[in-house]
Amino acid sequence: MKINKMNINKFWGAAALVALVIVTLTLNHGCKKKNAEPNVVLIVLDTLRADHLPFYGYEKNTAPFLSHLASRGVVFENTFSPSSWTGPATASIFTSLYPFQHGVTTGFFAGKYFKVEINRIPASIETITELLKENGYKTYGAANNPNICEEEGFTQGFDKFVLYKDAHEKKMTLQLEDWCSQIKAQKKYFLYIHYNDCHVPYHPWKPWYEKKEEKRADILSRYDSEISYVDEKIKKMYERYGWDKNTLLIITADHGEEFWDHNKTGHGKNLYAEVIRVPMLFYFPGEENANKRIKTNAGNMDILPTVRNYLGIKSAQVEEGMDLLPLIYGENNNARERYIFSHLLKHNREQDGTQAYHKATIYQDWKYIYVDKFKKEFRRELFNMKEDPKEKNNAYEKNLPMANLLFAKFTEFEKKCKKFPQETQKMDLDKKKMEELKTLGYVQ
Repeated sequence: MKINKMNINKFWGAAALVALVIVTLTLNHGCKKKNAEPNVVLIVLDTLRADHLPFYGYEKNTAPFLSHLASRGVVFENTFSPSSWTGPATASIFTSLYPFQHGVTTGFFAGKYFKVEINRIPASIETITELLKENGYKTYGAANNPNICEEEGFTQGFDKFVLYKDAHEKKMTLQLEDWCSQIKAQKKYFLYIHYNDCHVPYHPWKPWYEKKEEKRADILSRYDSEISYVDEKIKKMYERYGWDKNTLLIITADHGEEFWDHNKTGHGKNLYAEVIRVPMLFYFPGEENANKRIKTNAGNMDILPTVRNYLGIKSAQVEEGMDLLPLIYGENNNARERYIFSHLLKHNREQDGTQAYHKATIYQDWKYIYVDKFKKEFRRELFNMKEDPKEKNNAYEKNLPMANLLFAKFTEFEKKCKKFPQETQKMDLDKKKMEELKTLGYVQ
């Protein structure tokens, strides 16, 4: 049989091209896991709203070090928290479940009596800490918010965990410095740090604080100085621990803070942008020059599945968060079509058993908020977040089909999703504990 030389050349040329494509795809996919077992560091900055950071457009350079990391990492520009206060939101970060699924809906909050009943993460749910511990990680945690406690289930899975009751990080930093050599000696470790500094009471840290005559301006100056203060502490820990090498570093917030944006202050009172739009930054080992900014909506409860998939760990547990790696690496997925939810449950101050529900659905540029307040006040709001980022113009009446769709999506999901049996724990508080909670705004 006569063989055509031209056909042979075409065959080998095509084969070489296919091989080149395969190698390229393999290398590109492999860059997701340059080191299969990096250390994992998760830093949660309590009460930090995204729009007070320079890399989210704030006019003041409140966080020069975080901005440096952002320029070398991956920033999610539109990240939403599943609740607007610490207990529910952080439990969702730990479990990748919504508050009405894991049951931590009220957190550490006291009424006028020296008794409190709190929800806790059910033992049947595997947290990010337990997942990593089962896969060979030594696990360490440090926090200075009273919600991040054993009673609420946050300590499960940690080899070592410390909780400090004061609002600022000084004792926690000393502990992290003391742990440093021990932690760095581990083959691989998971370190969770929960800084409470941006929470009330706002300390006027020098040299960043500038006194203002007007009340709101002065409060904002104090708040911004807290951000700068903790930014410097993160830089110190980053350098001491060497997180620029072999470490997946994630920085986010549990929720934001309101400064009369919608006629209130603090958090845990509504689900507007100022309290549920949070920063989220991933800094990958070996990819410090990524400098990627992703506009697609995300949630901080996406952290667990993203870390898990980055490390190549399988999970048999339900996760409502999304693996963000396809977005990070430019692969096609359905992230833009997802619905993200947020939830807030409030009890009547008079302890008469009535509750206030705030529910939000985020979809593309739209956000719907439904409020059922103690069966006395009902509110429905729809915002176009692109045209109205401060959520001041209620477009509900003008866009009823969209509002109805988003309400239906929340209702359908809440009805069909897996819910875990709620676990609670009653606690008696002494005067000292009540004063600590009052200082943080957790007593009414």
